[in-house]
Amino acid sequence: TIRIGLEIPRSVLDERIAERVHLMWAAGFVEEVRELAAAGLANWRTASRALGYLQVLAYLNGDCSSEQALQATIDATSKFARRQQRWFRRDSRITWIDYDAPDAVPRVLAALGSETLM
Repeated sequence: TIRIGLEIPRSVLDERIAERVHLMWAAGFVEEVRELAAAGLANWRTASRALGYLQVLAYLNGDCSSEQALQATIDATSKFARRQQRWFRRDSRITWIDYDAPDAVPRVLAALGSETLM
């Protein structure tokens, strides 16, 4: 099994997470959660606690503003990503490559080649 991880600076990752959450909001995520809530989302234990859904449900319940829910989603997702980074960083089987390294593709191919030759 080949394990390749892309290293990305936390600031870049946080920026991308914020951009993605804003895109989700613009694409109708709040309306999607509203419809799911009407269908009983709160009864679906895991789904109602998922990143983004929990924060939008708080907004829909009047516990916070839309802007606060959006920022809470960004914050929770960034925190989750940091936990994932720490978790995977401990795995010595992963070959780490800078996400924007000019030699990223050759390094991945080299890792793939070395594994297939074993």
